[in-house]
Amino acid sequence: MGSSSLEPKVVDARGRTLTGADVPEVCRYLRGCVRAEVQDDGYVRPWRFSAKQLRHLAEVGRSHRAGSTAGVCLAFVTDGSEVQVDLEVVFDLAHDADMVREVRAAEGRSLAPEAGLVDSVTLEVAGVQHVATVESGTLTFVLDNGAHVPLECRVWLPYIMAVAVGGLRTDGSLEPMPDRPLLLTLGDSITQGFVAGCSGETWPVRLGRDLDFCLVNQGVAGHVFDPGTLKGSGRLRRAAPAAVVVAYGTNDWARISSARRIRKNIHAYLRRVADLYGSCARVYVVSPLWRADAAIASASGKPLGWVGQILRDECAGLGFSFVDGFDLVAHDPRLFGDLRLHPNAEGSASMARSLAVRIRADIASGPVTDPATGLSAVATAADGQSRDRAGAPGEHPGFDALVRTIWRLRQPDGCPWDREQTHGSIQRNMVEEAYEAVDAIDGGDPRHLAEELGDVLMQVLLHAQIADDAGAFSIDDVVAGLDEKLVRRHPHVFGDAAAADEGEVLAIWEQVKDAEREDAEQGLLDSVPRSLPALMECQKVSKRAARAGFDWPSADAVWDKVAEERAEFEAEEPGGEAAELEFGDVLFALVNVARKGGVDAERALRRSTAKFRRRWAAMERAAREAGTPLEELSHGELEGLWARVKEGERGER
Repeated sequence: MGSSSLEPKVVDARGRTLTGADVPEVCRYLRGCVRAEVQDDGYVRPWRFSAKQLRHLAEVGRSHRAGSTAGVCLAFVTDGSEVQVDLEVVFDLAHDADMVREVRAAEGRSLAPEAGLVDSVTLEVAGVQHVATVESGTLTFVLDNGAHVPLECRVWLPYIMAVAVGGLRTDGSLEPMPDRPLLLTLGDSITQGFVAGCSGETWPVRLGRDLDFCLVNQGVAGHVFDPGTLKGSGRLRRAAPAAVVVAYGTNDWARISSARRIRKNIHAYLRRVADLYGSCARVYVVSPLWRADAAIASASGKPLGWVGQILRDECAGLGFSFVDGFDLVAHDPRLFGDLRLHPNAEGSASMARSLAVRIRADIASGPVTDPATGLSAVATAADGQSRDRAGAPGEHPGFDALVRTIWRLRQPDGCPWDREQTHGSIQRNMVEEAYEAVDAIDGGDPRHLAEELGDVLMQVLLHAQIADDAGAFSIDDVVAGLDEKLVRRHPHVFGDAAAADEGEVLAIWEQVKDAEREDAEQGLLDSVPRSLPALMECQKVSKRAARAGFDWPSADAVWDKVAEERAEFEAEEPGGEAAELEFGDVLFALVNVARKGGVDAERALRRSTAKFRRRWAAMERAAREAGTPLEELSHGELEGLWARVKEGERGER
């Protein structure tokens, strides 16, 4: 299994990217953050979310909780016996005073310091937790390491509060901890860690420890499952998490009155997760845990178990692993820090152990994708077959250079036009460039075709970069997705299926596509783009319907339909809406005549139009040579000139 390559984006207090010597040394040791902001005083504030994610979370009132340092740590190796960390508290527990009072009452404590009761800074080394109260200043941890052996250490920062880090020192060696596979956890307050009592004991931290993974915890207290919170996840997606755990809490269930809206939120959120991580990670979706007050009425009126069933169904459609959360933590209020909802350290340990057993078993069955290529095991095996064949293409460094050029154009100091484009603003460009490529094909000029194909490729790369900037997908996802699809749809080449001729190949292709549509719960015609040219769309939908058995028995029967539709058209008032609809039926029937005759209606009409244009241009040339503009010729003269041009074409054949 590959290791995490996630490094935080380091910026100054004004959001400007820092590199090289401008990056503070402590950033080498930060793990679990997407972004690291160097404050004016030199301290570094870790952020678990990108700037785009934070903007959306602020819009929905979750900016404070999103600012906590949950799951963030300093990870290093030292042979020393003393560790010092300089910290600065950014915000304390005042914002969460009600939660603090609830936990203190549940625990029966009244004198313990709040910052040591429900939050902490924790040094984890060799299975031992050294817990310290969260305070500004220098924290000193003493290790039992008289032999000065190298030890892997993690200093877990607060999971409710937020701190900035000024420096990390030891009395021995100090090196960053080697990378591990990446674990991403998504969820609400339970995932953020409320109220494990110690930053090293939340269930995501324990799960990462049990799996020996590097954690990124994007749990946010109060979070509802809004796909907008995933916008801007490009850096995380490029790091290719090995596992993603979505712990679905009860905020939607408790607060949203519409069951339909809850279902819609679940669908949209998990679809977004699939788009981001489905090709690289094993995704686990955990239904709500048992809660002592589950009998309370929810806003939607649905029982808590209903949410689990919706999640189970969605997972089945997306290929995710569903985990029933109801029994992950025993139904004992004493395992919950507030006696009702949020697991304490013991409850978190139980949850993490159960998840770790499940994930380890899946990992043992093999990787989801090859980390180097982003391809599944099936596609990777197919590529291995192709690479071993004589004459197989090699690397394409020019393509990588082109990708970087498009990326550079979209940078803040790049091209103003490219930087401002969206999928919608250049939508028409894609169509125009494709048609220009078709014209080049018709022209038979290879050099011109190469140029026009380059313009089409530029549109593909620009759309991919726009999506990458938004955290939706990258050109790597485009390439891997296409390769996966081609391998999947050619089992007669890369698998065990057999195809003796073109007809059997097409039959296999359609069978695979039909299976894909079943998985996606699409209708037969849903995958035919509505933006296609009308004749092409008509031919495609007619072909699909015919495969399902909805067709005329013969070409003669379609010609009869043409005559019928023509009569209906002629019966309508010319120029009216009804006449337009009836003429559309005439065209629809004619396209099916073409289909029955093995003719591509779109290509046939394009060729006929091109022929008309060619003949008309010849008429214009002949008229100019005769000194008489076409506009001054009579109808009979035009017909005669047309006939001469046609005859001339026949003579040239």
